[in-house]
Amino acid sequence: MNNQPFIRGEPPKSIYPLQTCLPAYRPQVVSAWLKQLPTPGGIILFPFGGSPQVVLEAARSGYQILTPVHNPILRFLIESLAHPPSKEELGSALAKLASSYKGKERLQPLILSLYETDCPQCGEKTSASSFTWSRITQEPVQKTCRCSRCGEDTQGAVSSDDIQKALDFQENSPTHARALTRVAAPDDPIRFQVENALGSYTPRSVYALFTVLNKLTGSNLPAEETNLLEILLLHAFYRCSQPLDPLGQDDEIDEFYREENVWFALEETLDIWCGEEDSLPITTWPTLPPQSGGICLFPGRIRELIPQLSDIQLQSVVMVFPKPTPSFWALSALWTGWLWGQEAAAPLRSILSIKKFDWPWLTKAIELTLSEIHEILPSGIPCFGLLPEIEIKSLLAAVSAASRAGYKLDKIALDPDLLLGETYWVSQKGIFDLKPSSDYRELIRTAGFNLLQEAGEPKHTLSIYGTGMISLVAEGFPGKDQDPDQYFPQLLKDYEDNIAYRQGFLHYPDSENWWHQELKPSSSPQSDMVEQQIVELLVKTNNPIPERDIFQHIYQNFPTQLTPREGLILACLESYAQITPGLISSWQLKPNEDPGRRVKDLAEIEHQLLEIGEELGYTVNKKSAPGRVIHLQWEKNGSSQSSFFISASGLLGRLLEEQKNSADTRWIILPGSRAGLIHYKLKQNPPLSEIIEQGWGLVKFRHIRRLAEVRGPNFLDRLDLDPFQSDSPQLPLI
Repeated sequence: MNNQPFIRGEPPKSIYPLQTCLPAYRPQVVSAWLKQLPTPGGIILFPFGGSPQVVLEAARSGYQILTPVHNPILRFLIESLAHPPSKEELGSALAKLASSYKGKERLQPLILSLYETDCPQCGEKTSASSFTWSRITQEPVQKTCRCSRCGEDTQGAVSSDDIQKALDFQENSPTHARALTRVAAPDDPIRFQVENALGSYTPRSVYALFTVLNKLTGSNLPAEETNLLEILLLHAFYRCSQPLDPLGQDDEIDEFYREENVWFALEETLDIWCGEEDSLPITTWPTLPPQSGGICLFPGRIRELIPQLSDIQLQSVVMVFPKPTPSFWALSALWTGWLWGQEAAAPLRSILSIKKFDWPWLTKAIELTLSEIHEILPSGIPCFGLLPEIEIKSLLAAVSAASRAGYKLDKIALDPDLLLGETYWVSQKGIFDLKPSSDYRELIRTAGFNLLQEAGEPKHTLSIYGTGMISLVAEGFPGKDQDPDQYFPQLLKDYEDNIAYRQGFLHYPDSENWWHQELKPSSSPQSDMVEQQIVELLVKTNNPIPERDIFQHIYQNFPTQLTPREGLILACLESYAQITPGLISSWQLKPNEDPGRRVKDLAEIEHQLLEIGEELGYTVNKKSAPGRVIHLQWEKNGSSQSSFFISASGLLGRLLEEQKNSADTRWIILPGSRAGLIHYKLKQNPPLSEIIEQGWGLVKFRHIRRLAEVRGPNFLDRLDLDPFQSDSPQLPLI
């Protein structure tokens, strides 16, 4: 496991249920890590059940998964997706629902009529797919219509009739009261919190949802039909909800929000909840799934499960670290009560009562959970921690909590472009025997400086903070004497005070990168080494190479905190290679990037610059240069006038050392296909960009060829007419 590099995984192929409420899911990450486990057999424990997609992926990869899931909505989601309904089954349930009656009216036209309006384009009556509301005026201000006559979605301002129709539904209606009572009784202490959660719905949405819900709660339906209706309703609950109040002062909430058409939300369920995957065995504790793979759900908290695990062999622990999501838990309480009543929603009462749902609170919660597991884990058990949608606070919270719970941090790998962090841990006894360092600030500064020195170029804030956390926990941070309420705010302050200008660190907000004023840009920065390895791999292999193999090759060579960003690797591939058609995304060297052809290009440009220089009265000398770079120097009267560095690659770092051996006017001549790559490098490396802007010019091969055709005494003046940071084929004015 020590050589396990960053795992990129794959982008999600489709939208998945409750997507915006759950941790971001990156397929093929957890399954790739599980395949690296040294020995097969045993149970994989997922202590945080908040990422159903990750749990399902692990089980479908052939592992026995045990996960405590306290939230009934998440349990229902796992159970439903383990046995995904077909479109035919769910469509049949929706059709039956549509043809049912409320009084003398069929349900589908009744719900659609609640949103009836005039099409902004043709004026015909239609049902709006959504209305945009203003939080300030608490009225709809815009509508979007899916007009059958126009055949397309159209938008327009609302009319006075639209506004009045929306405001006819009131919060003090019997339906509104029932929506509250399904979750908490009128005298229940948490009734106020439930009312706040209900504020994420417009009164019209509540009326429409409960009109449909009555078909479920008011009928004695077969279990299978009930389950299908619950899926339809849960998706409608989700789609028609709006963001609640922001978590803290740093969080913002949009001035506008959308009210979705409830019936269209029901129809949308078929595209999101249905799947073609085989059914997955699901059991309830203490019954374990078969060894071929499956999920065992424990309907409770981890502390209730731990005493029952004495005879269970745990092979590993996989942690999808949570983030503070009070809105989702509040909505979960609503949805649970609506679907299954007050008793079912009771386990979520304690969550609704929490008044301080912040990062120190969550850090403590993570620590308590992992501490209880650590008590029963033997030493040496490998553990994997995922940080989806990684940010500074989630990184610091997860690492400090797991460390304080007794786990030894092996390494951190992350990619800011993917917003994904991966942490590798080992269970270890006696970790609190470490004596905490007395100067955490010095550790933070030194770790950041050393990372920048090793990379030879600026690095992202997350990388700087991550490498600092590796140093901190290795020295015993946070220790056992401090509570997260004390050490977490201080940890944030220590980073802000020590990765800062007064400590020599230079911040570049546009790229969110850092550099140090005592360092100079390296002649071999990491980005150049990544480019070199990609080119060597493409040249070595004649056949197309799957993209995942290219990324894994680079990650193997640049592990942990030196993990290259996805943007850099893609910029290199787009510069040198082309995507080949096929089911698997693969890359192959472009024909014009063949090394033999590039050697001819270099010789051609060298010959043209030699001829032009001599025609203009210069003495042209060929100087030594690194690698395969050609250095031509134009001299006149024994004085160097211009230096030309002809290169086929985007390795700019190695040319910096040539500055002292060249003329005051310096030009780097490169293929136009390097434009995007050079632009990326200069944007991510402002110190290098500043050096290039002050003393170098960048020119494309094609521009030299054009100038060679027209020649003329103003050759040098026309070199910068074709901006290098664009690879557009447009002809410059020369």
